[in-house]
Amino acid sequence: MRTLSQFSNSQLRKLSDNLVVYSAPKKERLIARGCAELFSLYLLDGTITTIAADGVRKTIESQADGELNPIAQIRPCIYDIDAASEVKYIKIYTDQLTEFAQQLEQRDSDDIDVFTIEQSAQENELTIQLFQDLMTGNVALPSLPDVAQRIQQAFSQKAVNVGVLANIIHSDPAITAKLIMISNSVLYRGQDHIDTLNQAIVRLGLETTQKQVMTYAVNELFREKSAALKAKMQKLWKHSQKVASLSRILARKSKLFDPSMAQLAGLIHDLGEIAILQYAQEHTEMYDDDNKLPQAIRTLRPQITSMLLHKWNFSDELVTVGEESEDWFRNPPDEADLCDLVMIAQFHSFIGTPEMKNLPPISKLPALAKLGMDELGPKESIEFLKQSRQEIEAIEALLV
Repeated sequence: MRTLSQFSNSQLRKLSDNLVVYSAPKKERLIARGCAELFSLYLLDGTITTIAADGVRKTIESQADGELNPIAQIRPCIYDIDAASEVKYIKIYTDQLTEFAQQLEQRDSDDIDVFTIEQSAQENELTIQLFQDLMTGNVALPSLPDVAQRIQQAFSQKAVNVGVLANIIHSDPAITAKLIMISNSVLYRGQDHIDTLNQAIVRLGLETTQKQVMTYAVNELFREKSAALKAKMQKLWKHSQKVASLSRILARKSKLFDPSMAQLAGLIHDLGEIAILQYAQEHTEMYDDDNKLPQAIRTLRPQITSMLLHKWNFSDELVTVGEESEDWFRNPPDEADLCDLVMIAQFHSFIGTPEMKNLPPISKLPALAKLGMDELGPKESIEFLKQSRQEIEAIEALLV
């Protein structure tokens, strides 16, 4: 979804002819969770609160510089949106923004193809059924393994040192072995070979150890035993693995983010798709039509990823990655964030695949400039992938 500043003056004038400025008092509900009406809310003045299904709240204020960004544009909406003060806002419907976005791309480049996804009533009904089952607790979201939960709790309580982490991790021999192997890998190894978990934690550091344990926990979710889902899960895993590797490399290139955090962000960006695939296994009607399952994934993956990451007590920064990393034209007024990085990593993961035909030119992505990577045009991106091939393979090997 675009910020309004990205549209031309003539487009904005056309928009303004049909706009209504709404006012709401404090505590009034502006959007209810589950709302499927296709519009985006733009906050002109005041403060709102988003409330997730698990009760997590986030406050959003209107921008002093007048930059308007869409709020809760994903449908069905996964939040309740309440006015935290007296507010003024506008609603712009998706078909208007889509039409203007298409005009803008065609104006900037005559050879950009615009693809419209048609959704039948049957497909929409199936997607809504999945969403309703999710809201009523009839979709089981995966849980973190015990070791990962205990480590998250230790960090949240700020009761962390090498001994505490070692005592927790020792209860899982597989994670213990994995951390020792990673500490001796080309990414982290020093002059001496590491033989013990305590030594591995010291070399990696407390925060990197935490992220590696979370990475291991996420990896386990992709180990689907069902023959029906095996191919789809393997495809999702290969995509997530590549995006995680590229995110790590781009983090080091930009010098803006911790590479381990970037790697984890890339790995979890599509996590909600796992829950959708597991749901499909129990609802075989989703396989009756080739479009049903892809439509459900396109529509609900961001919401379900967000809910899963909230459940796992991941940071707001990582939740944003899950929600917005495929919103190619997102352009919040802040500095570059992890979502920008994962978006560019994901774009590069699609180079040379059929998915490329549905993507805008890389030069049109606001994230590219915010990351200071304007030099990555189409030719430069291909060269970047060639030069990074060995490093990508080395990182992917550690994610197995």
